[in-house]
Amino acid sequence: MSLLKWCIPIVLCAWLGQYLLAMWVPSLIMEVLYYQAGKQNGYNQLFISPIPDATARNVVRPSPDLLYAICVYDLSEGPIAIEALVPARYWSMQFYQMNTDNFAAITNQRDEQALVDSVLQVTLIGSADSAEAYEGEVIQSPSDRGVMLLRASAIGDYSESLEALESSRCGQA
Repeated sequence: MSLLKWCIPIVLCAWLGQYLLAMWVPSLIMEVLYYQAGKQNGYNQLFISPIPDATARNVVRPSPDLLYAICVYDLSEGPIAIEALVPARYWSMQFYQMNTDNFAAITNQRDEQALVDSVLQVTLIGSADSAEAYEGEVIQSPSDRGVMLLRASAIGDYSESLEALESSRCGQA
């Protein structure tokens, strides 16, 4: 009986602890990323990272086959306008809210190959805004703060991919 008296609270605390850890850690990681990237690169502007090598840790486990650009956004001042040239090789635009959920993605693969060699214009709006008030591609963020990540292929001659990232922008609409 004494063993059972100790086992039940231990198992209950372990279960509750892992649940709380799973709920808080992603948000904590995103808050640290948001603060550090915003402090280092600024908010509502695009920052292109150098090609990752074995020492790079700005992105968790970065791929040396990809170029990265990040826009740490804050929609409290209004919508964000994003313009991105879409190259022929692999390219993607991913949107993450503050709990690390990916809520939108655009790529030049499969059904979206028609985007290649075009300038994609996206308006990122907050959860309280109405998408009908905007024209073109509109993405509604579930939170006012988050991260937009551009990735492009860096395999072989990546000059087209780098040019696409360098001509992209993120800023107040």
